[in-house]
Amino acid sequence: MQLKARLLLAAAAVTASAGLALGAAAPLATASGPHVVDGSGAAYNDWGDEGTLSVNSHSRSNATRLWQSVLYADGAKWKDSGGTLHTFTPWDIDGIFGWKTRSATKYWQAQEELEDIDGIVGQETFGQADGFLDGPYADGLVTYTGTVNQVTFKRLDGKYHVRVGSKWKLAAYDWRS
Repeated sequence: MQLKARLLLAAAAVTASAGLALGAAAPLATASGPHVVDGSGAAYNDWGDEGTLSVNSHSRSNATRLWQSVLYADGAKWKDSGGTLHTFTPWDIDGIFGWKTRSATKYWQAQEELEDIDGIVGQETFGQADGFLDGPYADGLVTYTGTVNQVTFKRLDGKYHVRVGSKWKLAAYDWRS
């Protein structure tokens, strides 16, 4: 989606959320506390202080599964060894930050015109993505409005959950089945 259209979506989300009471910014998930994707207040500013996901950092986790859902929602593409682009699909959402996820992340970062196009999901990348979150709604649901699809997460007690099959799982940085 063009940057202008994304900005309009973000402005609409901010406007729609203006009546919500805003809480303090969510603290960075650290090893000393629950190592999960967290947030409070309006969802559009939840992820800008999150940890790092990459092939070397939390590469097998439900936090990675959450990020892969964003890639799917935005129609990100990964490049195979021959240079052919393939769209990130629901079958690529496996909680493993491998070469497909790294490649699709680079594509996503380029589409969003980020400074660092490195295939690593850090605060800049997470922070750009959280601008397209809306909610939470009364049932704890938070939606990510992508350029191709919309995905839903659940935020309960300030902690994000991602759908794994028919169940909601904590979006933790360590592997959770």
